[in-house]
Amino acid sequence: MSRDFKKCIEKKSLYKSVGAKGLFKKELASAEDDLGEAKLSLSEGRLKWATIQAYYAMFHAARALLYSRGYHERSTIVWSWV
Repeated sequence: MSRDFKKCIEKKSLYKSVGAKGLFKKELASAEDDLGEAKLSLSEGRLKWATIQAYYAMFHAARALLYSRGYHERSTIVWSWV
């Protein structure tokens, strides 16, 4: 386990989750869909959308990897109005 991964666990940004492995296939499918859309947008010259869709493909692929290992991420967003 890398030092950075351990640091995320220590900071509670990542945590073990019983249900995480069950989310793996859904996230991987989302990654594949977004990558397909990015390729289509790129072929049509829509570079901005291709970039956005490629980003989401990578995001979902990274999440799928975490889920496959039994981890879940914790959002670090703090809403000022709450």
